Amino acid sequence: MKDREVELITILKLDIIKGKSYANLNLIEEIILKEDKNKLSEQPYCSRYEDTYCPPHPEVDKVIDEMIIDFKAATGEDIQCDGYWGHIHEKNMSTNIHDHGDAYVSSVLYISTPNGSGDLVFLPRLNPYNNYAYRSNFKAIEGYYYLFPSYIDHFVTRNKSEEKRISISFNFKKV
Repeated sequence: MKDREVELITILKLDIIKGKSYANLNLIEEIILKEDKNKLSEQPYCSRYEDTYCPPHPEVDKVIDEMIIDFKAATGEDIQCDGYWGHIHEKNMSTNIHDHGDAYVSSVLYISTPNGSGDLVFLPRLNPYNNYAYRSNFKAIEGYYYLFPSYIDHFVTRNKSEEKRISISFNFKKV
């Protein structure tokens, strides 16, 4: 057989970082649940209506530090937190398709994920004829987070559990 000359050329790569947080999840859950009625928007049609205020706290800072360290280890890049907020999803609640605008990297940490509480779904829009061609589902796992490029469309599927799904989202900018 004749020797073949083959080269792999990558024109697009999309990395998602999965990491584990060692912060006190019970304490962060208490912090978020205390703000249950403090939504970031009063308008039900606004995507910020789904978001709950999360006050500054050293335990949240610990999570941010973990993500910054892990992102640097994985990519060699420095990032800085540019904001965060909580999510409290009762039964049948979900998050609409969205991206994070002009942030560089975004993240979600799952605080409480009862069985059936839903998945994080990414929708990279690479195929103009089928927006779901590259759909990727990631299980919401208590204590784990996903860091991802902020421009990627994503949503969270419906919480089918009787219990609350609680998470906290972050935006980072490049330093």
